[in-house]
Amino acid sequence: MSAPDTNLDRQKKQHKPSLWGIGAAGVFGVALLLVIVMVSVGANEKVAEDGAPSDTAPSAVGVEE
Repeated sequence: MSAPDTNLDRQKKQHKPSLWGIGAAGVFGVALLLVIVMVSVGANEKVAEDGAPSDTAPSAVGVEE
């Protein structure tokens, strides 16, 4: 069985807001994912007392240097 009325121009016009919404949600999701990754990578960086990033790794718990 086929659809009784296939006016493609009218269907494009009716579906345009929905497609824009889906596209906007996709862009928002990708942007949110990038922000989460950037924050989690930046949170792992150790900062020295003077505010400069430190290249030293933290020592193990209970081990004296």
